Amino acid sequence: MRSVLALPLLVATAGSARADGEKAASVSVGWATFSVPGVTSMSGTATPGVSPDVGGTVSAMYEHMIGSDLGLRAEGAFGVFYGGQAEDQAATSYAGVADAGIVFRFDVLKYVPYAFGGLGVVKTWGGPIGSDLAPVLAVGGGLDILASRQHSYGFELRIASFGGDVTVFTLGVRGTTRWGYF
Repeated sequence: MRSVLALPLLVATAGSARADGEKAASVSVGWATFSVPGVTSMSGTATPGVSPDVGGTVSAMYEHMIGSDLGLRAEGAFGVFYGGQAEDQAATSYAGVADAGIVFRFDVLKYVPYAFGGLGVVKTWGGPIGSDLAPVLAVGGGLDILASRQHSYGFELRIASFGGDVTVFTLGVRGTTRWGYF
């Protein structure tokens, strides 16, 4: 009888599993593109916008959860692009994006969709993209598929644009390792 009375007390005082303090490091590789809008001169003539023929990206992310669903995130991405140039320009251009912000996980199951946003900078150079350093707002999301408590893989997309003329879009596969939970 005493164990039956203790069961509701145990359930009432038991805490849920939490991800407070969990840390994660991820790497991602994938496809990337950029878009530079056309420019209209004072005489009214417009140049067309520029996008590359092909591009790739590699990125690294670090996350530190401050709750079970909300965390801090920092990331850096590097992209290489080919094509989209005018006749007098080099064919290869580059972009680097670094930002810091927040990540929100929508559920803690085997399949974990998430969204993120951050503020940072984008540095571009070479080819038709031109050389520029501009503030950037990076937003995106993805899906983590948990292989174990420590490892996951998934897909992530990101769009980075804001104060400059360049918008960078990436879509990649991601591998993650986690530690420091519970």
